Amino acid sequence: MVIKAIVWDLDGTLIEFRIDYLKARKVAINILKNKGVPKHLLTVRISILENIKFAREFFEKEGIPNEKIEKITKEIDNEIVKIEYEAAINAVMINGIDKVLEYAKNKNLKQAIFTFNTFKNAEISLKKVKIIQYFDLIVGRDNITNLKPHPDHLNYICEKLKVKPNDILVIGDTVRDIEAAINVGAFSIAVHTKLANIETLQKADKIVRENEIPLKLINEIEKLL
Repeated sequence: MVIKAIVWDLDGTLIEFRIDYLKARKVAINILKNKGVPKHLLTVRISILENIKFAREFFEKEGIPNEKIEKITKEIDNEIVKIEYEAAINAVMINGIDKVLEYAKNKNLKQAIFTFNTFKNAEISLKKVKIIQYFDLIVGRDNITNLKPHPDHLNYICEKLKVKPNDILVIGDTVRDIEAAINVGAFSIAVHTKLANIETLQKADKIVRENEIPLKLINEIEKLL
């Protein structure tokens, strides 16, 4: 296999994006409860996307028009963006990742980011840690309808970069990143951080621990060139 591009996850892989997830989930849940979603359907123990999914199912059963559901979803997103902005301006680079990005640049590999963050907040955080110059493309949740692990996210990036899915390497720290790679037939490297569950990363082609960056990660990339 010879790769032509690397697609990176952002939060936890390139930067520490210190968002207050509990606060964000509470904000989303409060909006949904105020719109009539029963309290027992919502919990801070699951992601905002999962809470919205359960809320959407409830709304649809209640016969709420899709247009109104989308308006509620947008209201939540607007509030979450504010919380994410605070995290973006305080982002911290993962130690040694700049050396990996520089290596990839010197090898003439295209580099892109796929993230659940908005494009703007991703851009802010990358500028904050001074690594934005390495990327040809940033695709946030506001740039595409179906996000990772759905194939559309990576397929969109491949189309923009003019590469095939089996020409890319996906690097991320969550099961969603690895499943996204599998769903399009791409090679994957999981970054095992202190927050990651190693069991969920086992489907990756390779696993590199955070403290093995940059050397081992560079070594694994080199094997694919």
